[in-house]
Amino acid sequence: MGLLSKLDTSATLVQDMAGRLDVDLEGALFRDVETGAYQFRSMILSCTACSDQDGCRKLLDENDKLDAAPEYCRNGHLLKRG
Repeated sequence: MGLLSKLDTSATLVQDMAGRLDVDLEGALFRDVETGAYQFRSMILSCTACSDQDGCRKLLDENDKLDAAPEYCRNGHLLKRG
């Protein structure tokens, strides 16, 4: 998988995980566009380094809602409701 493809996959996984957790990622990150863009980029890069993106995709595909991110999620601490 090429770098751009991996980044695109990671961006989708981050957005999909936030959606399954009912976390308003856009609202949380983009109150301040510059800081939000930096944080979103950091989340994507963190996800890119994950060793189980296939498992994550499967989990997301099999669940409309999740109560928490899986333990292996490198962004789990950022994707908490509340």
